[in-house]
Amino acid sequence: MSKLIRENIYFLVPATLFILIGIILLSIYPKGIIHIEINEAHNKFFDWFYSYITFFGNGWMILIVLIILLFVKYRYALILMISNILITIVVQVSKHFIFPDSLRPKAYFEGIYELYLVEGIAVHSYHSFPSGHAATAFSIFMMLALITRNKVWSLFWFLFGILTAFSRVYLSQHFLEDIIAGSLIGYSLTFFTYFYFNKFVPERLEKSLTDLIITWK
Repeated sequence: MSKLIRENIYFLVPATLFILIGIILLSIYPKGIIHIEINEAHNKFFDWFYSYITFFGNGWMILIVLIILLFVKYRYALILMISNILITIVVQVSKHFIFPDSLRPKAYFEGIYELYLVEGIAVHSYHSFPSGHAATAFSIFMMLALITRNKVWSLFWFLFGILTAFSRVYLSQHFLEDIIAGSLIGYSLTFFTYFYFNKFVPERLEKSLTDLIITWK
């Protein structure tokens, strides 16, 4: 595992720092205060930017990346699929059974503070913790970092992950604590799933749909 960590340190270190900084902030300031500070720092460009980048955390992004990975290696596609099944279980059990009463910002601030909401975004009210979008985004970009194993690309994937996760706070879909937990769930489960299948993998999973197409020709 130490070798895998070293090869992906340019994603893992900033991702871990992001988690730690978030935890420190949440230990100092109430989540509501943090959210208000972020909510007040809005402008038209960020409204546009985060309205679109948030889609990288949607469930259908997993399907798109999964299909692409089938043409690279079956193993990569299998890892992404299994890790996201595990992520979905953890996130949904947390949302509906462990923290069923966690309110999203819209409901949390109702009658207390008038949130700035980006026009055209349907804002939810319940099942806030943890963020599924943040978990999905960090899972996808952790997977891409594991495949590319390049420090520049790793930093690029991390940047996309953190921007996607942060978009959920900017759009008032989640609090900071939600995206911190979601991000940790996403990249840690994907990393450990990759580690397991990197050690125990049948040779046939090293092939891809590209090999199949070439064989047919």
